[in-house]
Amino acid sequence: MKHKICGTLKTPALKILPLQDATVKQENGLVYIEGYANTKNLADRYGDIPTVLKQKRNFVYELTEFKKNPVLLIDHVNQLDHLAGSVTEIFEDEKGLYFKALFSASNHPTIAHARQLYKEGHAKGISIAGRFHYEVPSNQSLLTLAEIYEISLVAIPADPRSLAAPIKDNDDEEEEQRKKQEKSNRQKLEKEINAWLKELRK
Repeated sequence: MKHKICGTLKTPALKILPLQDATVKQENGLVYIEGYANTKNLADRYGDIPTVLKQKRNFVYELTEFKKNPVLLIDHVNQLDHLAGSVTEIFEDEKGLYFKALFSASNHPTIAHARQLYKEGHAKGISIAGRFHYEVPSNQSLLTLAEIYEISLVAIPADPRSLAAPIKDNDDEEEEQRKKQEKSNRQKLEKEINAWLKELRK
């Protein structure tokens, strides 16, 4: 029995998944999103279990095609007005397929809207597209090779285990730092006053 394959280069199979351990953060005015696009050894929403087939290879995710053009799309639409940014890091580790992407600063309505939704934490979805291999005929829930062709931002129901946390803007961070500094100064002053009163009582 041949192993099952889903998707081709022309018409990739899709997996729409919640982002795992995802965060959105701002660094030097640039907005990044990072997390796991897929995790290993646990069933995903499609019932597939990404699993290393040790007899053949020591990885699940084949990234050769993706790295030729590591763009971050919106809803798998292969057009410039749906190009949300670029994937700056991607690798497989013990947990799964980790990626970090830089959002475009474009003011195009589609791109700006997607960027804002992820910044605020409303959108939490990611989708991988590619050719998926199930090489164990006796257990075709095992996804043993995923040739990744592209990664897209997608809208899916929120998953409480995997949130793309909303970022804090600079004003919020400055206010939080100011409050921490005030608290520290107050505690220091109280300590000095108590020490002074203790000396007076002697």
